[in-house]
Amino acid sequence: MQREYPNQFVRQGAERNLQQLREAAERGRHVITSQRYEVRNALANGDWVALEVTWIAVVAVPVGAIPAGGEMRANFGVFLKFRDGKIARQHNYDCFDPF
Repeated sequence: MQREYPNQFVRQGAERNLQQLREAAERGRHVITSQRYEVRNALANGDWVALEVTWIAVVAVPVGAIPAGGEMRANFGVFLKFRDGKIARQHNYDCFDPF
């Protein structure tokens, strides 16, 4: 289960299961041509891992003031709970740069 807290794209936040995450990723393929993640900090405590991440994506279509081919950036706080070596829960706090 993934919980995304409110941000510019998901104003009310969202909770998604694995199938819904896969569907969202498929929709994103039409908007994003490439993306990369830069992990700035990582902390672990038991079965939880906390990450501070910068996300940079090249958009395929205009997004606000960002033209097609431009970069969109965000800073994420991501909290992952592991069970049996797999991610069982994910909480995202996404902070997008102005666009």
